Amino acid sequence: MRFPDCHTGLLRIAYLLPGVLFALTAASSPVGAAGGLASTVLSMQGIDCQGCGMAAAAKLEGSEGVEEVSFDRGKAELAVDYDPSATDPATLASSVGELGYTVVVGEGKGRYLPDVEFSSELDVSWASRDGEAVDIEEHLAEGKVTVIDFYAKWCGPCRLVDREMFSILRARDDVALRKVNVNDWGSPVARQYLRKVPELPYVIVYSKTGRRVEAITGLDLKGLRAAIDRGASDG
Repeated sequence: MRFPDCHTGLLRIAYLLPGVLFALTAASSPVGAAGGLASTVLSMQGIDCQGCGMAAAAKLEGSEGVEEVSFDRGKAELAVDYDPSATDPATLASSVGELGYTVVVGEGKGRYLPDVEFSSELDVSWASRDGEAVDIEEHLAEGKVTVIDFYAKWCGPCRLVDREMFSILRARDDVALRKVNVNDWGSPVARQYLRKVPELPYVIVYSKTGRRVEAITGLDLKGLRAAIDRGASDG
């Protein structure tokens, strides 16, 4: 399973810690667990990548009374099994809060920072909003360099690509941006285009004539600008 780096650097540290579990699904609401344990869900709010959740899971793994922790990156939630005689949901939330995160007890309240907003005059559109399959070449902008941006809300470096593209689009009118929300590595669009891609961000730059100029894996803003310049000189 592939884990893109968070620009805070927390993800790589958390992932290397033993005992930290990652799950695509989490427990729903506080319920009794086997062996006298209880379960709760802690929702993280305003985080910028999945690395924040992994760091929080690592923090809870070392807390008294905690038996098991998993982080649902899609929902930005922590599912925790704990010994109710040793701790409680409010204490667990407070422990995560010591890392500087906003945490509330209960499911369905987790959220990431909002995406970068592109003003309407910029040539930006979504080729895939929720991981659905798409033919990206059908979305190339005629006569412009087109940047196909594969991203996910849990990918911190993807936000840096958005900021860079916002600056580029404001400065020149010969560039278009087409967003592809991967959603998850198992989504239809990820299976189409990301089978051999080890991490996000991932962008593909097409020239003004529709020629594929370069595919860039990982955060490389200098390389992105250089590829755009090459695409602009083609035709």
